[in-house]
Amino acid sequence: MALRSRERRAAKKAREAEKNREVYDDYDDYDEYDDDDYYDDDDYYDDDDYDEPRRRRGPHPAIVALIVTTIIVGGGFYALNTLYEDTLSPVDPGNTTEITVVIEEGSSKISIVKSLMDHGLLRDGLIRGFITEYIVRQHIDRMYEGEIFNYGEFVFTKSMSFDDMARLLIEGVQVAKTKQFTVPEGLTVSQVARTLVANGIVSEGQFMEEVRNGKFDYKFLVDAPMGDDRLEGFLYPETYEIYEDATAHDIIDKMLGQFDMLFKPEYYQVAQDMGMSVREVVTLASIVEREAVVAAERPMMARVFLNRLEIGMRLESCATIQYIFIINGEEPREFLLDADTQIPSPFNTYLNDGLPPGPICSPRMASIEAVLFPDDNDYVFFVLSDALDGSHKFSADYNEFLQNKDAYYRAVNAGG
Repeated sequence: MALRSRERRAAKKAREAEKNREVYDDYDDYDEYDDDDYYDDDDYYDDDDYDEPRRRRGPHPAIVALIVTTIIVGGGFYALNTLYEDTLSPVDPGNTTEITVVIEEGSSKISIVKSLMDHGLLRDGLIRGFITEYIVRQHIDRMYEGEIFNYGEFVFTKSMSFDDMARLLIEGVQVAKTKQFTVPEGLTVSQVARTLVANGIVSEGQFMEEVRNGKFDYKFLVDAPMGDDRLEGFLYPETYEIYEDATAHDIIDKMLGQFDMLFKPEYYQVAQDMGMSVREVVTLASIVEREAVVAAERPMMARVFLNRLEIGMRLESCATIQYIFIINGEEPREFLLDADTQIPSPFNTYLNDGLPPGPICSPRMASIEAVLFPDDNDYVFFVLSDALDGSHKFSADYNEFLQNKDAYYRAVNAGG
């Protein structure tokens, strides 16, 4: 009996094995694989020699998660690294304007970086983390002992990367010592020279020698005459900062460069349309500079002189008489006498028609623009106002002019 039972079981196992092979062969199309009847026989589970067929699967979920995590972390690292590089790259690669930054002794790395940011030299970003990252990447702590950055005055530009600035701070390349001087508007070349001497900038002899013979390549100097008044009118009034070892040539070139920057390219065309050279525009502007006190009157006064030139009337500017005193080594007069208007000189606009030979001082841009863009009026006379506040009264009628003039002198005498 036991023998027959074993035979039956062996035969059944053979049938099951054959059936299993069919399952493997038709695995993708076998619709009854999960039928409950397939698992009914307890002997099926007792058979140690039988390997249960399994479905095909995709990548394990853990592997998928690892791949996704790697992509995210890698992308994040790339984005962070890109942000790091962008933050420490030049703010404005084409801007080479010098910016002086003072680093106080004992300043921390973060305070130095903040100072650079305050001066617009670094981009906004996670700079506290980035500065630490930068130091680690560049091995600065291991390269330099003690304090990493030096202190003092340093010159940077927005075209520099943080790496450039850090190296400058590490190597301690400080800005050269500088001096400042101010040239007020309305000064002559000789007065500018004396101002520089008073400030300990340069000697008068060196300055005037450069005025007479220095070579300066500027468009507005093409018709400049030789001599002491060659640069008259073009040493632009401004406050300047120069290196302590600057030469007379350096100083003059800086002042001429300032004029060149402010006299816009389109102004050349405006002057040409007016039938005037740049030198003639500056000459008339220098007269306006010395005559006008109230800023709003500059365009009105410029028009008065232009009107006089148009009708062939002499300019009769007291400012040109004062200039004669200055170039003759004398002090200007508070009040002019009739005799003063008869001094023989090409600069005497009471005796000579048209403009004087050249500017009588260095005018500010407001006076130059007043000549280029004058007021629209028909005035040909003006005189100081009886308000005694530096303002003028303008008129087109000569009799009105005489009345305004009498009013002024009565006010002066009353106050005297």
